[in-house]
Amino acid sequence: MRSGQWFIDGIGARWYFDSGALCLDFAYTGDFGYDNPAWERLRTPADLKAWLVERHGPLSTDAEADELSGAKELRSAITRIARAHADGAAPDPEQIDVLNSWAARPDIAPALGGGTVTPVQASTAQALATIARDAVDVFSRDSDRIRRCASQDCDLVFFDGSRPNSRRWCSMQHCGNRAKVRAHRQRAAVRPKVRPEGLEPPTTWV
Repeated sequence: MRSGQWFIDGIGARWYFDSGALCLDFAYTGDFGYDNPAWERLRTPADLKAWLVERHGPLSTDAEADELSGAKELRSAITRIARAHADGAAPDPEQIDVLNSWAARPDIAPALGGGTVTPVQASTAQALATIARDAVDVFSRDSDRIRRCASQDCDLVFFDGSRPNSRRWCSMQHCGNRAKVRAHRQRAAVRPKVRPEGLEPPTTWV
């Protein structure tokens, strides 16, 4: 399943942030611990269902208030574990327990299309368990690939799924491009100005 979602920055520009993992996409439906309530995207059970349907397809039922509360508990655990890994710290064992409890629940069963019977639609709980299992896989297998954007004015965390493990920016179109522009301007500022060959400096008349 492809990761990524659209963000809007502080000046209103819309840009695409690929976190590299389904679980991190889910974590960024909130403020990711940055104390910015404006980032909250799951304000109602309907918001939760809409986000899950976008990622997993139709669900069997509407999300309930208690499921929204549980989803935010799972999201908080993923956020705190991801931030710890990005900072080279040990995750909180209690948050690991929360994540494991969600991952232990039945997830969305894979289904092959083209049969005579329509596959049963997943429930909200199954969709959340799938996200939890993705988090367990990412955090246990490749935690060293979870890092922060290299830009000094960006703190976004992502999973580097590139083969050479060389991703540095939250997005090449966002922070990566700004870094290239800054580097170009710095090089231009210190580059010596060379007079074209064959041209003499202007004569000063007294």
